[in-house]
Amino acid sequence: MIVKLDNSHHNELMKYLNKEPEFNLLIIGDIERYGYDNYFFNIWGNIKNNGCIEGVLVKYFEFLTFYSYDIFDASGFAKIINRLNYSEISGKTWCIEALESKLNLSKKRIVNFCKLENMNDLNESEIKVKIKKIRFGNINKVVKLYESIEEFEVTSAENIRNGLKSGRGYCVEINRQVVAMAKSTSENHTHAMIVGVGTHPDYRNNGYATRCITKICKELLGENKIPCLFYDNQQAGKIYKKIGFKELGKWSICYR
Repeated sequence: MIVKLDNSHHNELMKYLNKEPEFNLLIIGDIERYGYDNYFFNIWGNIKNNGCIEGVLVKYFEFLTFYSYDIFDASGFAKIINRLNYSEISGKTWCIEALESKLNLSKKRIVNFCKLENMNDLNESEIKVKIKKIRFGNINKVVKLYESIEEFEVTSAENIRNGLKSGRGYCVEINRQVVAMAKSTSENHTHAMIVGVGTHPDYRNNGYATRCITKICKELLGENKIPCLFYDNQQAGKIYKKIGFKELGKWSICYR
């Protein structure tokens, strides 16, 4: 039976999500931060007769995430999804493919999902450039960098500030201008997501963003946290693999 989960299901849910903690780091982080009693954060799970879970659906504001380790009731979850008000749904590609024919979706984006498992895999950048921590005092400079990168959506200082509450960030400044950056978000006690990796068009191919990434990854690994990231740009993928990231699989984002 697919039911809305609460704190009484916590241990069984964590056991299920930790079968693949990298794929579920965003969900696990949100549960650690928000718990089960929030109007903007809801979780459904298929509870079998033996009490085990098969399939999890998460709603965070208008964003849905679906996860299943193996078999799941696609028709049952699709009925719930079709009753919800949402803008996009994401999850492991094979899971989303099992659902999408039953949903009213418009377009799909498939990205690669990677992790950097240990310090021995990390190839540190040897670029000699000063790295600065992203703090509240230089957030407006970071906003300007977002505005200069075509691939990025324009953001606000408030959004960046909120993101830093669950992560950290580093940047390169030249002539008082932030020209490259990388951040982490959704950090939990075992994993973290690398996001917001970008370089101003006038300063690319100097290794500045790579230096920011390796700085964050070294810190995370030193804290026994595994860095993970998504990418769909093949050139970026070559850089991440050179740093030491290894692919885990495909992740899909579908838009309603």
